[in-house]
Amino acid sequence: MEKKNFLKVVVTGPESTGKTALAEALAQRLGVAWVPEFARYYVAHLGRPYRRADLKAIALGQRLWEQWYALKFAENSYANLLVCDTDWTVLHVWEEYRFRPGDAPEWQKGYGPVHLADLYLLCAPDFPWQPDPLREHPDERDALFDLYEELLHGRQANFITLTGGHGMRLQIALSAIRKLF
Repeated sequence: MEKKNFLKVVVTGPESTGKTALAEALAQRLGVAWVPEFARYYVAHLGRPYRRADLKAIALGQRLWEQWYALKFAENSYANLLVCDTDWTVLHVWEEYRFRPGDAPEWQKGYGPVHLADLYLLCAPDFPWQPDPLREHPDERDALFDLYEELLHGRQANFITLTGGHGMRLQIALSAIRKLF
């Protein structure tokens, strides 16, 4: 089978901002592959608090999942779009915010190269906080959002910020994705 080149759309932002629901809805509406957040599965089954060193394994797992979902979906569709519920941006923010890199090497060292997505959908923290055992910062979502926004601007990534309810976010995201084609 011929290898397909996929356009990649990443839903990113602070925790509890509707990212997973949006990624799933986009993939369903567009009939394309949706890649879940590998970190949720990794951390949930780790049996201990995650550490800085775990970020490398999480990055590798996310990239492998993206490849697997792209291959799996390519067998069943002519679509060339992959919707991802996270990417390296989350690892960067986690490391900067949770681990304070001071004495650490450059954040991405060992995680592999950074490949910018074709479009980032940055979810604002204007949703009510939803408790979850893997979520850590209910009162710090605005500060985390600022880090995501600064990171995407700094990397000159193609991104839009999504605010408002789920339906509004979905319509704005669909419009932005259609402009990629």
